[in-house]
Amino acid sequence: MQKQQASPNRGDLARTMRIELDDREHKIRQNGDTVKIMLPDQGIGTTSFQQNLRTSAAEQGYLSDYQRLLQSVYDAVLITDASGVVRECNHRAESFFRYPSDELLGMRVPRLIAGADDAVIGTIRKNLIEHRYTLIEGTCRRRDGSSFPSEIAVNRLDTEQEGRLCFFVRDISIRKRAQDALEEAILKLEQHDRNRSQFISNVSHELRTPLTSMIYAINNMLRGVTGVLNDDQTRYLEMLLGDSRRLLVTVNDILDLRKIENQTLTLVKARMPFGRLVQGSADSLQVQAEQRGITLDVTLDEKLWFVNCDAQKIERVVLNLVGNALKFTAEGGHIWVRLKEDPALPDYVRVTVDDDGVGIPAKDLARVTERYYTVGEQPSGSGLGLAISKEIIQLHSGSLEVESPPPGVAHGTRIWFRLPVAPAPAVLIVDDEPGVCEKLSEQVSRQGYRVLCAATGEDALRRIDTEVPDVVVLDMSLPDMEGSEVIIRLKSDAATGRIPVLAMTGAPLGRNKEDILRNFGVNIISKPWNEAELLDGLVNAFLGGLPFAQRP
Repeated sequence: MQKQQASPNRGDLARTMRIELDDREHKIRQNGDTVKIMLPDQGIGTTSFQQNLRTSAAEQGYLSDYQRLLQSVYDAVLITDASGVVRECNHRAESFFRYPSDELLGMRVPRLIAGADDAVIGTIRKNLIEHRYTLIEGTCRRRDGSSFPSEIAVNRLDTEQEGRLCFFVRDISIRKRAQDALEEAILKLEQHDRNRSQFISNVSHELRTPLTSMIYAINNMLRGVTGVLNDDQTRYLEMLLGDSRRLLVTVNDILDLRKIENQTLTLVKARMPFGRLVQGSADSLQVQAEQRGITLDVTLDEKLWFVNCDAQKIERVVLNLVGNALKFTAEGGHIWVRLKEDPALPDYVRVTVDDDGVGIPAKDLARVTERYYTVGEQPSGSGLGLAISKEIIQLHSGSLEVESPPPGVAHGTRIWFRLPVAPAPAVLIVDDEPGVCEKLSEQVSRQGYRVLCAATGEDALRRIDTEVPDVVVLDMSLPDMEGSEVIIRLKSDAATGRIPVLAMTGAPLGRNKEDILRNFGVNIISKPWNEAELLDGLVNAFLGGLPFAQRP
């Protein structure tokens, strides 16, 4: 098989046509763009001599110099006529091909090169006419049947007649062995890396299932499902919950890293009330901050923003940033989490996490967002948190930056990220009681949501088909159908199946209805409700039941 490619410049003047020969294919195939080289009469790669030998002393001296030059060339040299028949050669050619010179003379060059035929000579002559060098990579055959990998440079000699070809043959066996060994080593390393990644991924999957169950159970215990807890029991459970959440974040980072490397990471986006998402994420680490004697302040701008994001992944970013601040802030320190409009880009919202901890050394600052990079001799941490966080933010068309120390202070660290703002999402409230619907609408719209209303199940389904709300707040008892039937019809349609639902009920639900809600991941709010529970329920509906979003 043959292919051509441009070689590096020679003095920025000449370029080379490369031909690779494969002895399994006895034909020429050329691929790629052709490039012009310096003309032979400009002096590159040309040698002049007379074809007809003369016997004068001066000419004999010239021929003697020519022969000394020919024999001194490191490569094997084959000088042929225009049809590729060898007319002269040096001693290296005899050594390389293991032919005596009298046998080499008169032999056609294609016979010495595996996979070559007369078409090769035609290609070489065509290249020379078009002022291109020719470089052949292939396998040369020896007299005893053995072979060696070679690189053959071809040019022409100026003569009085049609012209001669000059083949410079270089044995590249050592280079080829080194190249093959390197390629084999690379393949082994790649396989080792794949095995390592697969092992880590398998272990992470095995860890995530029990961690999720533990977090769910601890949350239920803290909510009083198993009975009233005393202060010591509550404190220990909160410690377990914090450690379990932190470990789950690390496991999810590892799994997401593998997906990023394989380019299979997908985002499940929804327009989220960003302030409540940030507030809830940071507040979930308040217990850890209190245990370490660190003050954690969360300040939100009064403006209400929505961001089209994968809420689980953005929540994990906030947990990573605040968790890092907790890790490197001493007892009695302070951490500030702020949400405000980005000062540089008005259509973006910025989250800033400041701490007054030890800070990041200047030599490490540029590398802290690299995978597996850890600062100093910190024994804990995988070195993935900031790297994964940055890549998640970039997948959301945002950016993440690290400053240490923050401007205007002597020590500490500032990490901030920005995300583009999205239009407010629509909430469909389905309830047949006008007073209830009015009150729900007032509470929801006050948070910046766009509110739609429906009084019956059929009306709700029609509005869902035409206006496609971002979330549905559904009374489970409607005059024309049960709320469970609305949910089944909603989830059975591929176009509306991903719309989250928040169910409301003033009476106990039967086991069948509870199973339906559980299977579809529907959260429940009891009537009468309080506003905070409603708004948290909306956020959790977007979150899709992420374990650490179920806060006590």
